[in-house]
Amino acid sequence: MKAWYGYGTEHSMNLVMIGRFEDATAAERAHAVIKQLTTALQAEEETGRLTVGEPNDRYSDEVLKLLSDLNIHSIGPRELEQFLYDLDVRRDGDSIVVTTDETDVQALLKVLLDKGARIEVYSAHDHPGSGYGRGK
Repeated sequence: MKAWYGYGTEHSMNLVMIGRFEDATAAERAHAVIKQLTTALQAEEETGRLTVGEPNDRYSDEVLKLLSDLNIHSIGPRELEQFLYDLDVRRDGDSIVVTTDETDVQALLKVLLDKGARIEVYSAHDHPGSGYGRGK
């Protein structure tokens, strides 16, 4: 008999999210927004205002200003840490391709949607021949 004392939901998602834009210029603009947010949130982490695993209920003044400047109004403060997860975000022509083992990617999804992408999300475990994710 096996006795379970805990249950973990950690899972290697091998998630692929592809945002396709009208053209490469629009994709580059969205990629730049993601980079700016990531850089700003890394700074938040370095100063101790943001800790992964302990999401905040409020924005810092700096992050709120950046979100306003970027015209991003849909990301909640508890979602911001997602930019600090182990992600690979790259531009491929008119597309932004995000690969990760995480499942919480709604902050990135929101940026892609806000910037005009048509989005496809799947696990490369179920679609190994897609050319993205581990096990291409």
